[in-house]
Amino acid sequence: MLQRFYFDVDNGREIVRDDEGVEAEDFEQALADARSVISEMAAELAVANLSGPCSIIVRDETGLTLAQVPLGLFSTPPQEPKV
Repeated sequence: MLQRFYFDVDNGREIVRDDEGVEAEDFEQALADARSVISEMAAELAVANLSGPCSIIVRDETGLTLAQVPLGLFSTPPQEPKV
């Protein structure tokens, strides 16, 4: 049975709630499905050069927080330009 998971963004100043969420069999699948979107979000926040730590808060459909993951865990280190 599919469950709905929500990925809120905590930017250190406010929490931006995910009102849409994703459907998945379990928490691991939801996190895997959302990984590419989270990676893009982490890259955009790095470009914006926000000074505070940002994290993703994962909630289930009842609103229970399942995890809080720093966005840095999803980003890749900057690559040196090839010359």
